[in-house]
Amino acid sequence: MGFMTTSYHLVQRLFRALGLNLSVSRINERNIPETINRAIWKPFRVDDEWRTLYRETQSLTRGDATDNIYRQCRFYSTFQLASYAARLPSQADVVECGCWHGHSTTAFARLLQANGFRGRFHVFDSFEGGLSAFTAEDESVFKLSSTEKQAMIETFKSDLSFVKSVTEPFGFVDLHPGWIPDVFATFERRPIKFLHVDVDMYTPTKAALEFFWDSLVPGGCIVVDDYNHGVFEGATRAVDEFMQGRSVTLFYKVPFCSSCFIIK
Repeated sequence: MGFMTTSYHLVQRLFRALGLNLSVSRINERNIPETINRAIWKPFRVDDEWRTLYRETQSLTRGDATDNIYRQCRFYSTFQLASYAARLPSQADVVECGCWHGHSTTAFARLLQANGFRGRFHVFDSFEGGLSAFTAEDESVFKLSSTEKQAMIETFKSDLSFVKSVTEPFGFVDLHPGWIPDVFATFERRPIKFLHVDVDMYTPTKAALEFFWDSLVPGGCIVVDDYNHGVFEGATRAVDEFMQGRSVTLFYKVPFCSSCFIIK
């Protein structure tokens, strides 16, 4: 496999030298490849304020290794909604459930700081074990093996000391270590204007929505990062169940890159 990979990259470089692009990928139920022309969308060629914010906070939190086009597009939209929420006249707090290395956390903090935020930014994460356990509600078309599931759980481990080091300079970020929903038991609810949910799994996603919904001010926003993600279908099930019977101003299902936006 090492020889094949090296040979493939060599051939790719030769094709690029001729002004051609070569891409080879297996086609199966987990992978349906499509070539994207990045020149069509201007921000891919020339960084604007959202792309710049993405790159700077990605570098700060050492997240380059997990960079991909889906994440770039998802955060491009999410940052704009967070900026909208930051400008709401309410002095309510902001909440994030699931922060991993703190990429989105530091980006949100910058946006809040730029808009004279005077509340508290509460960040919940286990800071010890990665993802919550897979349940029956989390099964997806990918049909992950137990080994793959465990590897994914390990991949998303978060380091409390590291996240603390990148958020401490802001002065208004409070880290709450613990598993969702158990960690909510010691948290005193207060008005919030923005909720970012990025916990991948069914149980913590639904628990976060149920716990914070009544605290969300009118016009406040929710972003669920994993909505419509092919691997983390539990998050989609949680949102769809939660939204049944609820009337909102906007429920927008972001295309291509997963996530959804809810405005109360």
